[in-house]
Amino acid sequence: MFHQFNIAKRALLAAPRMYYSTRAAQMPLINNNNNNNNNNNNNNNNKQNCKEGDELHGFVVNEISRIDEMYLDAIRLTHVKTGAQYLHMNRDDSNNVFSINFRTTPMDSTGLSHILEHMTLCGSKLYPVRDPFMKMLRRSLATFMNAMTGPDYTMYPFSTQNLKDYHNLQSIYTDAVFRPRLRQLDFSQEGWRLEHTDLNDKNTPIIIKGVVFNEMKGVFNENQSIFGEKLLNNILPSHTYSVCSGGYPLDIPKLTYDALKNFHSKYYHPSNTRIYSYGNFEFQNNLKFLNDNYLNNVEKIDASMSAVPFEIRWTSPRRKHITCKNDPLAPDPNRQSSFAIGYLCNDITDSQTTLELNILAELLLKGPTAAFYKSLIESNLSTGFGPFTGYDPQCKDTIFAVSLQGIKSDDFDAIEKVFDQTVDNIIESGFEKDHVQAVLHGIEIRIKHQVSNFGMNLLFGITPLWNHDGNLIESMRINGLIKNFNIKLQEDPKYLNKLVEKYIKNNKHRLVLTMSPDSNYQINLQKEEDKLLEDKLNQCSKDELDKIYENGLILRKDQEKTENLEVLPTLKINDLKQDTDRYVTEDIFISKVPLQLSVQPTNGISYYRGILNTNKLDDDSKQLIPLLNTVIARMGTKIHDYRTFDRLCQLKTGGLHFSSHIAEEKDSIDKYEEGIVISSYCLDRNASNMWDLWMELFNQVDLKDIKRFETLVKIEASDLSTGIADSGHVYAMSSAASLISPVAKFKENISGLEYIGRMKKIVQENEFLLILNKIKSIKDEILNKSNLRTAINLSGSDNERKQIIKGLERFYDSIDGQPGGNLIKLTNSNSLLLGSDAFEKGIHHIMPYNTNYTSKTLLTVPYNNPDYAPLRVLAKLISSVYLLREVREKEGAYGSGANISPDGVFNFFSFRDPNSTKTFDTFDNTYEFLMNFNFKQTDLDESKLGIFQK
Repeated sequence: MFHQFNIAKRALLAAPRMYYSTRAAQMPLINNNNNNNNNNNNNNNNKQNCKEGDELHGFVVNEISRIDEMYLDAIRLTHVKTGAQYLHMNRDDSNNVFSINFRTTPMDSTGLSHILEHMTLCGSKLYPVRDPFMKMLRRSLATFMNAMTGPDYTMYPFSTQNLKDYHNLQSIYTDAVFRPRLRQLDFSQEGWRLEHTDLNDKNTPIIIKGVVFNEMKGVFNENQSIFGEKLLNNILPSHTYSVCSGGYPLDIPKLTYDALKNFHSKYYHPSNTRIYSYGNFEFQNNLKFLNDNYLNNVEKIDASMSAVPFEIRWTSPRRKHITCKNDPLAPDPNRQSSFAIGYLCNDITDSQTTLELNILAELLLKGPTAAFYKSLIESNLSTGFGPFTGYDPQCKDTIFAVSLQGIKSDDFDAIEKVFDQTVDNIIESGFEKDHVQAVLHGIEIRIKHQVSNFGMNLLFGITPLWNHDGNLIESMRINGLIKNFNIKLQEDPKYLNKLVEKYIKNNKHRLVLTMSPDSNYQINLQKEEDKLLEDKLNQCSKDELDKIYENGLILRKDQEKTENLEVLPTLKINDLKQDTDRYVTEDIFISKVPLQLSVQPTNGISYYRGILNTNKLDDDSKQLIPLLNTVIARMGTKIHDYRTFDRLCQLKTGGLHFSSHIAEEKDSIDKYEEGIVISSYCLDRNASNMWDLWMELFNQVDLKDIKRFETLVKIEASDLSTGIADSGHVYAMSSAASLISPVAKFKENISGLEYIGRMKKIVQENEFLLILNKIKSIKDEILNKSNLRTAINLSGSDNERKQIIKGLERFYDSIDGQPGGNLIKLTNSNSLLLGSDAFEKGIHHIMPYNTNYTSKTLLTVPYNNPDYAPLRVLAKLISSVYLLREVREKEGAYGSGANISPDGVFNFFSFRDPNSTKTFDTFDNTYEFLMNFNFKQTDLDESKLGIFQK
């Protein structure tokens, strides 16, 4: 699927496409540090253990290279017998990663590679149990465990800090991909099947079921997902990108079981694999494990059969128009069309050009000083860039695209004209020097900003290039690429202008894609699905119809049978560390403002964070806090207009950020702290500039430009309405919980569907001036140090730290307010205020979706109550031993589960679910299931592991 590649979110190394997740979402990440627990066999000298040309356990060492920018050694190997490629990133990082990748290039939209990705994790030769992947979710401390399908590759990555866990997961994953069972029963469950609505009554209607079938119906609930997929299909029309690797719902039922098995045989061969490891575990153990168990007895094949050819360049631009559904949550019902201009650019293996076009895309699109932002967003031609905007270096041929959402279909021609005029102006005028420096600074700070999932992000970044046999070492040596770019720019000041001319102005491989809503879209889609089902049933003989009934019972019996899970490896409670990692902090006061100081190896970056308590605001003002957070740092100041202020932030920091803060009181279900989190980070050398910017924002922010405010509000409203379907279960839980919990009610008010509806109302009723005046009043009340407590993490010498703290003191001295007293002021609500009948209420949100999102919530006890821990364990157990089987496996929902939040709300939920009331019946039957369930100690231990994992 064509993923979101919004330029505002573009990292140094390309983020992965929006993969089709096999099971659950990403596991929560454990804080990364270099303290190794007693299970870790730390070996940070892997580079010295081998040299180029050595043969290690069937692998030959091709290259050993130091990547200074990332503080790692890259070791590249090839398996002699099969040609399997192996890359190890040796780095002193305890969050170790392992992944097996395959280049997979389907040529139809039946979801071949996607359904295969699901089925490989449904049992293997060594682990012949149904769905060992889901079973391992509760037997592991993985910080990430998933599998995903891209347009031209499939990958199976995990990460963990525990060595035993690492070997357990490695064994599961490797056996799954090389020796899967691929049972027809799993094909029916995970892919698609025909089945009676009532399994026990053959007279009930037959419908199409399947996890992937419903997943993809859910994916295309979003208009922008439809738009993005069609953009990819049409700009690269000659090979694998012309089809949907995840599967179009109407094509998925065309897939046969034999075709899937043949696809596995062809593409999951070791000769077509790329294997990745990262971290401080001894990587040579991986080589021995792979060679001895999976590679040594396999003959090499020609893996070029999976290679993607160059796209033949067009001799003239092309146009395409598609339709979509009406969106009832669109801020302006008259502006629901979308527009995109896309260009095919360079070969992905040209790392130098890739970097330069990435820089160019940021110059053209990122922030209010960017040319396309000025001409296409501030002109009110659209409500904002669409999710498919920016430079995307992930296919064989890279793509540059500008997409717009929230436009009128009558403006298609005008937008194209403005786009072309903007390109001409850029070629004529070029870019300001400090604008280029701001983008380069952003690259530098992103390299140094190394988060706990660095190894996983690195994998996602290099996979597209590796998939097409690019030079990985060259691509990671960013400093050299930037140096080459700067030399070109010095030799030719118009170098960037010429890039625009070459890749945009004179590029004939240009696609203009437009999309408008059609009131009959949903009706027609349902008719197509009904016809598909009717045609399939008409082709069935009486015996085949009887077989559908019989197969349904066989599958259900298989789903309900008790399996021997003892064959699966697992961690034990005694494999865990006895305590969490501890960090040294110091509590001090700077200008009477509380500051938590922590000296850490931050790689030359200072991280600043603060909380502004907003308890004293009235209820109407509190509703506007999220909008204040959106605009406050983007409106400019009395010293600098918003464009200049934004440029200064890009030049000197990683941005000044505001976000809502809600912290539940651990001893009460009725009390919580509410506030605003302020945060930023910068290179240590720029700390003084960062404090100057904060000082200017607190003291001189200028909330007068009503046109700027209107633009920001429309962008926010448009962005909120896009993406609801991808997080539908979260919104469902928020809505349900708001009926029973005062904390959840407040969260729903500032971040749920209630907030989205309020933003829509502001836009539709043109309340911009009224709202801006209210935000001014809020700013005057809370932007001072009487409400502030803060923290800073930094490294450097004692003198450098003193200078940074001195600059912070200068900032605090400049702002108003008298600190003192208790800064953690709690809001004390009462659950009874929700109404005596609140606990029996329900909400149904009508959405134009083909699948459902459900939630049932119960109010229990606060975090410190002795019953909270057992309830948390119970939620894990319910998810794994009950809801997984009943809602996902039997009924085909993409996901379901239970959890408990710190305010005591116990949540049941389902995601991309073909049912609604039936799922609620399943939720209601939980008590009966638990009363009859034979609890074993292993069930409890595994549920505890799931909690420790977090």
